[in-house]
Amino acid sequence: MESVYEEESGHPNETGKFFMPFVRRALALVLVGLVTYLAVEEYRVSTSSITSAVDYKGLELTERIQARLCNAESCENRRAGLLKQSVDRKGLSRKLTGLSKTPKSGFKVKMLHRNSAESPFRKTYETKLQALAEDMVIDATRLAAFRNQKNRNNSSGSGVENHTANPPVITAVIAGPPSHDYGFQSPVVSGSTLGSGQYFVDFFLGTPPQKFSLIVDSGSDLLWVQCSPCRQCYAQDSPLYVPSNSSTFSPVPCLSSDCLLIPATEGFPCDFRYPGACAYEYLYADTSSSKGVFAYESATVDGVRIDKVAFGCGSDNQGSFAAAGGVLGLGQGPLSFGSQVGYAYGNKFAYCLVNYLDPTSVSSSLIFGDELISTIHDMQYTPIVSNPKSPTLYYVQIEKVTVGGKSLPISDSAWEIDLLGNGGSIFDSGTTLTYWFPSAYSHILAAFDSGVHYPRAESVQGLDLCVELTGVDQPSFPSFTIEFDDGAVFQPEAENYFVDVAPNVRCLAMAGLASPLGGFNTIGNLLQQNFFVQYDREENLIGFAPAKCSSHS
Repeated sequence: MESVYEEESGHPNETGKFFMPFVRRALALVLVGLVTYLAVEEYRVSTSSITSAVDYKGLELTERIQARLCNAESCENRRAGLLKQSVDRKGLSRKLTGLSKTPKSGFKVKMLHRNSAESPFRKTYETKLQALAEDMVIDATRLAAFRNQKNRNNSSGSGVENHTANPPVITAVIAGPPSHDYGFQSPVVSGSTLGSGQYFVDFFLGTPPQKFSLIVDSGSDLLWVQCSPCRQCYAQDSPLYVPSNSSTFSPVPCLSSDCLLIPATEGFPCDFRYPGACAYEYLYADTSSSKGVFAYESATVDGVRIDKVAFGCGSDNQGSFAAAGGVLGLGQGPLSFGSQVGYAYGNKFAYCLVNYLDPTSVSSSLIFGDELISTIHDMQYTPIVSNPKSPTLYYVQIEKVTVGGKSLPISDSAWEIDLLGNGGSIFDSGTTLTYWFPSAYSHILAAFDSGVHYPRAESVQGLDLCVELTGVDQPSFPSFTIEFDDGAVFQPEAENYFVDVAPNVRCLAMAGLASPLGGFNTIGNLLQQNFFVQYDREENLIGFAPAKCSSHS
């Protein structure tokens, strides 16, 4: 009663104390709204010369805000619908400037496995088996992470539809129409990570360029690096990315359509360290994560400058990323680096993996464009299969498997994707061994067991068939082939599937899935060694051909 009386009596001091917190909050909200509006307006004006009005057709401001405020489970279908409208921007393109005077049709990036001689993350092992055993631990974590991610998609009843034939473009700042005149290639290094890939590339970001070793991961989409100042970062071998040292760093506006493509941090789209900037939180299936500001930057790869690359400037990163500077996502989503530059290189990337278990300094290569296609003969192609429950991964359809020229009686169900997105088969450069559903693996193991006539060595962890080769100069093993849809036949050399683990001991580099629930067959990087493997998203195909990969490094 006393407080009511004082209010009614008009005591101004007490009334002011009561209302001032609300006034401050109201003024803060008005200020945030004004700053955000100015940032969006600046972005709209700066891109009006290249952005058609149809980009935002059907996307009202309130809808964009709602899409960013939704959480992943409750609003994924809505987000997917907005995504289809916001990313169909074929008239937009990204500016590519060749720094060399000689036109190139692609670029190649040096790619190193974690255990290769040049790798900055190389460990010393007493035996090849120790190296392989550690890779198998990573395999188990990676496959479990993929399975958990797909199960979450199933439980939410959603999944972003796959559009591999027409990959979306996320950002665009191009002077002129898309061109196929330039391309690049780069070497690749392998890195031990949880849920991420086994290979690294050197990547230059910013103006002037800052160098980073990034994990190559075909199983995720986002390109991100650790950023300074960092609230929480894991130990990194090289300096962090410093936005203030780059003249081309530019945060993505938090109410722009590009900001729709990445999950919002804590359900709110804006990051207040950069007023009006897009905040993101990217979660990996193994609980690793990156959180920070979604931004544009210039990248330099193999002498090719690529402007307005969308990336995550991560100031809060958790997980085991092998001391790398971040991750280069090459999945099928619109955020991936492959999607962003694909329009200029025919929506193609490829790699050629050397045998990393051999002590050699020869590196593998990650290739964008068609520069090396003319040197590769007998390319075979099989369609990329759509799995809406796992839209990032590269699925293919296996028709049959043969050992020693004999087709194995494996049920078709071992190769099919069911209605929940379980099953099927993928190509994956980040998994070491090749893994099969138990129903398929039992037939494959039995066929090799009866077809290999060398004394058995003791089985090692996760490797069921090992043989003793003392005194055998040139061992011979049964042939192994995988026949895919459209008749493409993948037939690796025996050294790809019977690998050295100790002096005079080789083991079958295949295994059964620990759990068939939610899993899929995985064609790993050992089986792919000395093959040129191309991911052609323009035609929705995966191609492969035998190659001497050391000559393409």
